[in-house]
Amino acid sequence: MTKLARLMAAAIFFIVSALAAAKAHAISDCVYGGINFSDGAIACQSGNQFQCSDGDWQSLDNSCATPPPPPAVVNPAACSCTDAETADCDQKGENCCVSLEAGSCKKLCCPR
Repeated sequence: MTKLARLMAAAIFFIVSALAAAKAHAISDCVYGGINFSDGAIACQSGNQFQCSDGDWQSLDNSCATPPPPPAVVNPAACSCTDAETADCDQKGENCCVSLEAGSCKKLCCPR
């Protein structure tokens, strides 16, 4: 085998080995919520801890706190009494009142 042939064979072997290692690394990753986690990573999923092990999530039988979702955002301009709601409260001798509570709009008749 010539020197050039040996160099080409060594280069091909190196490239194939590198591709195989990259593929093996990609297989060991886990995905949760659209995020890649490396082998050994721990994530809180539905109130329980899981660890990534060779591409699969394994339960650690430990509870964890999953943060609550952020509250819905209400446009304050959309939280106003309609003419009909105002007229209804007027008939009762009250004002139509609005408040934003936990991200939702509350409308009620309140004393003047």
